Amino acid sequence: MAYRQSVTPDRLQGRMNTTIRSLNRGAVVVGAPLGGLIADATTYRTALWVGIAGLAASATVLGLSPFRHADHARKPVGSGANTGALRSVP
Repeated sequence: MAYRQSVTPDRLQGRMNTTIRSLNRGAVVVGAPLGGLIADATTYRTALWVGIAGLAASATVLGLSPFRHADHARKPVGSGANTGALRSVP
């Protein structure tokens, strides 16, 4: 969350947080029934391993993506009001 907050202009913080929260809730709405179906069709242990594999796959994709090297030390530029323009901070 710190990266998102550091690169999102203040005026868009609420929208960004709401979007992320909606995506998280949507994942729960899809993932919980899917996990239940997998557990019913196989075993609970299999369903847990499928979840672990999904988390490991997403961590691998994120770890190999350009996100790892993103510049998160950026500050808004402007006097007083946040203009949304960003610059790197040494």
